[in-house]
Amino acid sequence: MNKKQLREILVEKCDYKNSQVDGVVDKILKFPPDIAAAFSKWLDTGEIDGTSVEGYTVQAIIEKRPMKVVSAYITLDWLGREPEMAKEALDEVYFENTSF
Repeated sequence: MNKKQLREILVEKCDYKNSQVDGVVDKILKFPPDIAAAFSKWLDTGEIDGTSVEGYTVQAIIEKRPMKVVSAYITLDWLGREPEMAKEALDEVYFENTSF
């Protein structure tokens, strides 16, 4: 799949905005082979497989931090490149803005 095709899929099927999709495409095109294969499988079938990096799967990432599936694959890649920083970010506590 080329950059243009991937860009179109992300805009049309994954609700990315034209203004934000190019950075996402660049990250996806740099995936290592195992994550690229799992991502392609998801694009083709909608099935999230059990590919794991540092003990995390895409499903586990989504359960821990609600996000788009595409973002979870990007996070899986980040776990492979910068495991300590990525784990720290996943474990960070976020506070909701509440009115008193």
